[in-house]
Amino acid sequence: MSSELYDVVVIGAGPAGLMAAGAAGAAGARVLLLEKNREPGRKLLISGGGRCNFTNAESDMHRLISRYDAEGKALFSPFARMGPTQVLEFFASRGMPYKIEDNNRAFPRSDKSNSVLQVLLDYIENSNVRLLTRVTVKGLRYNSLRVQGVHLDNHDIDARSIVVATGGLARPDTGSTGDGFSWLEQVGHSIVRPEPSLVPVVVEEDWVTELQGLAFGEVRISLRLGEKTILKTDGKVLFTHFGLSGPGILNLATRMSQVAAEARKQGAAAPTICLNFFPGLDGGLLDRRLQDELGAYPRRQLRTILETMLPPRLARRILVEALGPPSPNTANTNNTEITASEVPKQLRKRIVILMQEFRLTYRELQSEDWAVVSSGGVPTVEVDFRSMESKRVRGLFVCGDMLNINRPSGGYSLQICWATGYVAGLAAADAASAAHG
Repeated sequence: MSSELYDVVVIGAGPAGLMAAGAAGAAGARVLLLEKNREPGRKLLISGGGRCNFTNAESDMHRLISRYDAEGKALFSPFARMGPTQVLEFFASRGMPYKIEDNNRAFPRSDKSNSVLQVLLDYIENSNVRLLTRVTVKGLRYNSLRVQGVHLDNHDIDARSIVVATGGLARPDTGSTGDGFSWLEQVGHSIVRPEPSLVPVVVEEDWVTELQGLAFGEVRISLRLGEKTILKTDGKVLFTHFGLSGPGILNLATRMSQVAAEARKQGAAAPTICLNFFPGLDGGLLDRRLQDELGAYPRRQLRTILETMLPPRLARRILVEALGPPSPNTANTNNTEITASEVPKQLRKRIVILMQEFRLTYRELQSEDWAVVSSGGVPTVEVDFRSMESKRVRGLFVCGDMLNINRPSGGYSLQICWATGYVAGLAAADAASAAHG
């Protein structure tokens, strides 16, 4: 094998690498795809909670690009060739029906990430890509003019073009350990230090374990310092055994961490995360709705009525918080068996407030092992986004999570992988053909 020459060697069989290898092979290149794990696509299989939010179907290109902050301007070129519309068509034309959920998030209709992976595996097979797993790449071979191949454990492989798609540092248990960044530094790239991004939040309240697994489609999330609101957004929220996750929380996590750090420096209390489970109602309307329920069923327990408005476990926790610690001077309003007819106005008002200002105290971000993606990577100015070729070494292409482009949760990260992987694969095949003469 050490004497073999490939047109294109792709390092990393994640979403960007699979797309790049398939595109290069379909263009007629002789392609070798190297993966250090036993199987390709490990991180892809766990994305979106195993459902795989494989793109964001935003049709307005300028609005889509704006979701990637300042660095996103570089994506206009690859998105023009493999934007969300083309991504949806790519998977649908290969036998994977899809569905669009809230906020333009696209999922396979099967709700199984394996459906996405299978399309990619069929793609590389039909493109005659050779896939080798359990292979450890030690480094890149290059000279002052262009790439020459890759170093493996005990031998080398020659290549006319190389695509690096080894991913960032998020979820190192899936193999994303940042190996590719050191190789790119060696050839002259400056790497923005990768840091965990889109990380779940740990809260102080131990009782949050009672709510583990509860998910909400649209919650208004506010971050407060004292009574001052620092930021606010709407999004999905998932309760975990340690705190909060879900797209709405993940997209605010980095900012929450920054606010908490600033508060610590100033000796202020930790910020509070406030959840409004009825963002479409003002307090008065929600209060009247609760009054109507209490009046219609005066003999029912208050807990039972609340459980018709919220998931039972959350309803019980809100009732406990509203009642507060038991008081020997109060007959029946300090236990959860109170009936609707016994609910005083003050307790009802307190419940309404908790439904729309359910408070948890920010402690910290979870460890980087929990990060959905990582920030950092190769600066966009060091890559030609028309081809994804390195501006430092000819024949070297960079794509996917190797790039320093911030992106929120909601299919935006995989959209980068598909677009930049596709463009890199085609350009790598063209470069190999030109080098071959």
